Amino acid sequence: MSPALPIFGFWLLAVVAPSQATTTDGGLSFEKDVRPILKRNCFQCHGEGEKLKGGLDLRLRRFMVKPNEDGDVAVVPGDPEKSELVRLVKEGEMPKKAAPLPEKDVAVLTRWVQEGAKTLRPEPETVPKVWFTEEERAWWAFQPMKHPQAPTVKAKGLVRTPIDAFLLAKLEAQGLSFSPEADKRTLVRRVAVDLTGLPPTPEEIDTFLADTAPDAYERMVERYMASPHYGERWGRHWLDVAGYADSDGYSDVDPVRLWAWKYRDYVIRAMNADKPFDEFIREQVAGDEMIHQPLDVTNPAEVDRLTATGFLRMVPDGTGAAGDQTVTRNAVVAETIKVVSSSLLGITVGCAQCHDHRLDPVPQTDYYRMRAIFEPALDPAHWRAPGARLVSLMTPQARAPAGASSAEKPTTPAPLQ
Repeated sequence: MSPALPIFGFWLLAVVAPSQATTTDGGLSFEKDVRPILKRNCFQCHGEGEKLKGGLDLRLRRFMVKPNEDGDVAVVPGDPEKSELVRLVKEGEMPKKAAPLPEKDVAVLTRWVQEGAKTLRPEPETVPKVWFTEEERAWWAFQPMKHPQAPTVKAKGLVRTPIDAFLLAKLEAQGLSFSPEADKRTLVRRVAVDLTGLPPTPEEIDTFLADTAPDAYERMVERYMASPHYGERWGRHWLDVAGYADSDGYSDVDPVRLWAWKYRDYVIRAMNADKPFDEFIREQVAGDEMIHQPLDVTNPAEVDRLTATGFLRMVPDGTGAAGDQTVTRNAVVAETIKVVSSSLLGITVGCAQCHDHRLDPVPQTDYYRMRAIFEPALDPAHWRAPGARLVSLMTPQARAPAGASSAEKPTTPAPLQ
């Protein structure tokens, strides 16, 4: 018996099934090629759902080679014709109440059975209802950054940057190559629209056409990247990720967020200042923890960090209206976690609020561990409605004359009861 392996909060014992066929010859395998197809289309009824339909569990290869409650065998290794799984997907009978599997997926299942229905490694003896293979835990978003070697290409003269090599290698594999180089007028239009969202002015076109220096293109690109419109153009992509909105969006009343634009402008400034991405993220997730209390409103950097946390306040928010506050506050916390995870982790976690995630490797226990990071900061028990979250940016110098004016103003007597 092998040692227990930690799998995103689950522990399973990898016990060898001695008669199981494994592959190391580059053929199709259950874990890499077949399980993803079945997980997308079949596990809800045959493995991870509330009830196991037909007594058939498709989560492991060894479950499929045993007769089900009707005596049928889903997979007969080496014989697709006798394999019920292959027959049902070919004839479109499965999955039920869903579109038939694409032909390429049917072909993969058929070939896998034909090759002996092999796995990459011995399967565990027991598994939880929802569990994840090594391949699923090796998802790209969980891996450290790498600096791969640029591939070798045939048309080396077309490569100006390492990115060109990666693109060209894929094209050459399909018998293709880059399109012919664009003329200068086309180039300036493309760059202007891509970087600023605006067409070039006639003067900008004339300047680039008249520039015959070897680095004319690079300097033209730099001019557009230095434009304030660059941050407006590219900031919108991050604002879409953050779910930026100028209103609360929870109900038909949809109250306006009068100060949401400050977060929008923070994102635009960050893009135009070429703020390092790690700093950009830290400020939005924990900017309030990066400033000295009390807030120094005369320090633009500290104000920016606090403004950046608007990232955590962009989801639909109905807590400023009447209704069940327990429900609406919980909804805000849950939606905030969805935005943070989908934007920064490369996966979704929302489904794990109610059950172990069936597609991404996130068990319910890990969801609530993550929630425990954010919930104390959002603090549903001592919730502040949207209108009560404002922070004054009035400087001490501005406060002094305002206070004096208030002191000189005659007081109005309280109304009689």
